[in-house]
Amino acid sequence: MKTYRIYPLPLTSIELDLSALTYRYNYGIKKVIPLYSWYIEGADKRILVDTGANAEFATRVRGFRSEEISPFEDALGRIGLKPDDIDIVIQTHLQWDHCANTQKCRHAKVVVQEEELRFALAPHPILAPTYQRSLIRDLDFMVVREDFEIAPGIELIPAPGHTPGTQAVSIQTEQGRAIITGFCCVRENFEPPEAIREDVPVFAPGVHLNAVDGFNSALFIRGLADILIPIHEPSFSNLKRIPP
Repeated sequence: MKTYRIYPLPLTSIELDLSALTYRYNYGIKKVIPLYSWYIEGADKRILVDTGANAEFATRVRGFRSEEISPFEDALGRIGLKPDDIDIVIQTHLQWDHCANTQKCRHAKVVVQEEELRFALAPHPILAPTYQRSLIRDLDFMVVREDFEIAPGIELIPAPGHTPGTQAVSIQTEQGRAIITGFCCVRENFEPPEAIREDVPVFAPGVHLNAVDGFNSALFIRGLADILIPIHEPSFSNLKRIPP
């Protein structure tokens, strides 16, 4: 089977309360997390997973304390690419911190779950502040439903709960199946304290439309992955590629 490598491209760091990621736990603990884009190396087409956002946007739109790590163009430039080179952008979901640079990829097909696009165009007030319709205007969407194979060894897996149409991305590597979770989480979502782990094996995303679906998605994705990639996990910002 064909195998790939994943390049984490950290763009911005934001500070938030860890409870925004780990539902009903870790209140008052501050966490600095990156907003990433991820490049998949080895496919016939140039594929990004999400496009992140810059610090100015994070502060202006959502009021986060943020710091720029790298402009989107510079991050791509370090792996020899420009936004116009990208053929496919897989959107795990359409909240602002995952798609603020997608319009710069002018030649890309933008792959999204049908339910996510429908929701993003008219979001429920519970999550409406996390969507910006201006960011998805005029994109060349490729709408999919449920599981979908982008290329041999690159598969989309529905992971609802955080948003209605969140999708994880499974990527076959030399070390097994790596899965970018899609839903907003960090390592702590999958490592609850020992004292509660028997009853609470994972934490649902703290921001969600449906906490039960979010919990079930986290448990399911954890079970599938040989290499688990929580989509906002800070430790990946220090890695050149996955696997090394």
